[in-house]
Amino acid sequence: MLAQKKQIDELSELIRNLTIVPMEALVNSKQVSQAQMQIDLLHKNNDGYITIALKKGSTWKQHHYKVDELKENIGKVVSITDANIYLSPNSFYKPMRRIENIRKLNSLFIDLDYYTMEEYKGLSAEQILWLLEKDYFKKSVPPPSFIVISGQGLVIYWLIEPVPHMALPLWNATQKFFLEKLKEIGADAKSIDAARVSRLAGTTNQKNGQATELLVFNEERYELRDIQANYLPELNDYVKNPNVKKSGRKSKVLKLYNLYSLHHARLMDLVELQTFRKGYCRDENGTLVEKGQRELMCFLYRYWACCFTSDLNKALEDTLEFNKGFICPLPESEVRSQTSQAEKAYKEWMENVFDNKEKEDVEKVKIEIKDDKKTKENRSGYKYKGYNYKNITLIGLLNIIEEEMRRLKTIINTKEGKRRDNEQNKKKRKEKRRDENGLTKREKAKLEKIKVIKKLKEQGLTQKLMAKEIGITQQAISKLLKEM
Repeated sequence: MLAQKKQIDELSELIRNLTIVPMEALVNSKQVSQAQMQIDLLHKNNDGYITIALKKGSTWKQHHYKVDELKENIGKVVSITDANIYLSPNSFYKPMRRIENIRKLNSLFIDLDYYTMEEYKGLSAEQILWLLEKDYFKKSVPPPSFIVISGQGLVIYWLIEPVPHMALPLWNATQKFFLEKLKEIGADAKSIDAARVSRLAGTTNQKNGQATELLVFNEERYELRDIQANYLPELNDYVKNPNVKKSGRKSKVLKLYNLYSLHHARLMDLVELQTFRKGYCRDENGTLVEKGQRELMCFLYRYWACCFTSDLNKALEDTLEFNKGFICPLPESEVRSQTSQAEKAYKEWMENVFDNKEKEDVEKVKIEIKDDKKTKENRSGYKYKGYNYKNITLIGLLNIIEEEMRRLKTIINTKEGKRRDNEQNKKKRKEKRRDENGLTKREKAKLEKIKVIKKLKEQGLTQKLMAKEIGITQQAISKLLKEM
């Protein structure tokens, strides 16, 4: 409660510092209702933290609220007249806007900066909406749930039934697919990551003084799997069964799904490792120490964050926050310099991923890992740039022990992989022994006996006669009667 009160006090203080607003200006019912509607559409019944961010010049502030707290203060937020105000479409486990803290994914969204395109920069928002209705909605992408006219461009939202962070790879592949379909009309590649913030309806765009406006088309929520099935058909068979084999090259959509799954899992493993070690590092003897792999872990975090979100600025921002999780953090200047190579490596990696002339799928490239080189080469001489460490290499570099591997998703050795396979096979064997109601043969037979005993009891038979009728002991009858 004290932390929540502190955040509300901080927001109030920020409001006072940014601008002095007459009380009558606070009561603009249309602006407040627009902002409130956007919050309700995205976050109704949400139990995570929602981010409100404010930008005035170079000053950037962000605060995190539960939905009820945000509703109570939305009038104060909208009353700020000299700052750009943003809202996170998704929520977070804790008050920290980072990709690994995603609580629920509530929507898909695309920022449409059509005014940057020579062909469309003179058109109005209404004309762009007409083009979208005519050429894109129900064809390349689904009809939207709502659109925010942001003062310059448009932000298109597709509400989905909330899904947890485990669905991030599919969600991200869908985002990239929508981006690809709408890039010819100005879709912004920098604004589609799950931890982003987007302009809040009912507020003012400080670049041109235009008010933002909310247009609601349909409040019904899509199922993410339905969008996948109807608009990303290349993914259907693979998502149902990752072991499915098809002839020919994998599609770009499938390739992206695989790559985003891997980078997200790698990122989550890195955070889990830092959390499990409580901010310490581990030396070659397996002992926890204050210093060790901090530079490497920060570098890997920044690189994988770049690969997953494609947002270089946000990746750096999150890396600096990740560094604070160490018991002995590196100086900020050192994090920036020691991890700067991650951006260059990411850009080189992207050249290969999106090169239509590449000879082989990323999954099929046989990489020879050399720790002192970031350009790898397969047997045919095909160059595959970027940092593409094998699990065994990462385990050695990070001094990961077996206890830690049990908590990780992908950075595991062969032994841990076999242990998980055995557990999974054991679970499958157990499931096969059960019927459609989840009962084993023994459990089913027991229920049948209880039903018969119940009928015999209703007929007035004694336990001795019941035992004789069913063919079991009187002691067994007594035990089963207690369970009825």
